[in-house]
Amino acid sequence: MQKKLIAGIIAALVIVAAVLAFINRKGDKNVSGLVLVSGGKEITVAWIDVGGQSFDGDLVNGKGEVSHHEYTGAELQALLKANGIEISESSAITATSDDNYSAELTGAELLEAGKVFVALTEGGEQIKGIDGGQGAQLIVFGDQNSKRAVRYLKTISVK
Repeated sequence: MQKKLIAGIIAALVIVAAVLAFINRKGDKNVSGLVLVSGGKEITVAWIDVGGQSFDGDLVNGKGEVSHHEYTGAELQALLKANGIEISESSAITATSDDNYSAELTGAELLEAGKVFVALTEGGEQIKGIDGGQGAQLIVFGDQNSKRAVRYLKTISVK
């Protein structure tokens, strides 16, 4: 009887360990963060690891109205480089949101200092993701119409 009880406890512990391992497995595609794709490789950068650089600038909306914004996040070129992705002037970059909106950028734009950023906060407030959690927005300073300010930013692909 005692052996059956001990065997039952061990079996329960094994099941609990297996369930916890499944829940906490590495490489989960649902990890919250920014997905970087280049050269057949995919890297997920957790939102907390994107960066906390402060930056600000003016954006122009579809009506031609200019407004000043303050953000924290990271310059996209530096974020890519920190993750082993090199950019050249001829690189083609696609930024895609969780709702499949996308914008195209050139390598030359990314190499221009202070132009292209990934923002995590705006005006001190967290940018919300499509699910309501932490999200990000692509910011491209100098656009005449901020159509490339991709909200719900999820994936950056480099070719």
